[in-house]
Amino acid sequence: MTDDKTIESLVDRFKKKDKIALARLITIVENEPENAFKIFKHFEDINNDSYIIGLTGSPGVGKSTLTGAISQKILDEGKSVGIISVDPTSPFSGGAFLGDRVRMTNISLHPNVFMRSLASRGYKGGISRAVFDISMLYEAFGIDIIIIETVGVGQAEFDIYNLVYTVVVILVPGYGDVIQMQKAGIIEIGDIYDVNKKDLGGEDIAVQIEMMLDDTTFQSGYRPPVVLTDAINGEGIDELLQYIWDHKEHLELSELLKEKKENRFSYKISELIYSKVEQIVKKSFFNQGKITELIQHAMDDGKFKIYEIIHNKFEVMNLEVKEEE
Repeated sequence: MTDDKTIESLVDRFKKKDKIALARLITIVENEPENAFKIFKHFEDINNDSYIIGLTGSPGVGKSTLTGAISQKILDEGKSVGIISVDPTSPFSGGAFLGDRVRMTNISLHPNVFMRSLASRGYKGGISRAVFDISMLYEAFGIDIIIIETVGVGQAEFDIYNLVYTVVVILVPGYGDVIQMQKAGIIEIGDIYDVNKKDLGGEDIAVQIEMMLDDTTFQSGYRPPVVLTDAINGEGIDELLQYIWDHKEHLELSELLKEKKENRFSYKISELIYSKVEQIVKKSFFNQGKITELIQHAMDDGKFKIYEIIHNKFEVMNLEVKEEE
């Protein structure tokens, strides 16, 4: 557990733009989330605003390569970039490869880039529990553009929608037709649809998405564009980036950006509440010893008994809570 004096020292260095201090603080919020408030209480005088972009899609669509290509263009515009890449965690070893940096070697040493790869640690929704806190650290550090790259474990990665302002959904040729994409669900959260690896084709996928969008009503008046890219060769990246800036402008002019920011904090507040409740329940009512005991009851009394056992346990919890009140 990091002590208060160490945190204060790191915050002082952080405010002097020390990247090592930023890295250390990220490690603390990732590994010791209960200490996050000790860090952020020092930033009340900081009012930086970053623009946050999310890249999501299935494994192999080229998210990391695309992140590197977009970041290079943003760097060329004189802006700073903070990248958060989330990798899946093994359910067996608990480890993660964290190999996104391999795809971004051309920008990894740029002075205006800060890159952090982290494991999902079993967190659902394609991200990690620490993503919000890391993005807050990036904002406090004064980074202009934050890019969050999701795990890519499947198509139902909706949490990214709650954490960013512009969602880029990445697809590639050969992943099925428009019906398959509609079934996937993730097609509904995109602000921009990017058909990557255009050297393999993709025009038919782009046309199908366009047809699907034509049949959709957009309350805000913004219709998501479709772009074809080849991230490795840089084709279409300028067009994609322009669409990102166009969407940013739309959000600002329509005041939807304020709504997006409120949504981010609503999501984080709910996540903090659920996390605290989970800790209390596990500590007071369902620690590992009691779970082992419940398992044994189920084994002894019949596997279908587990439902009644848990129900009765929560009834007892409710009574205890009422008595404390």
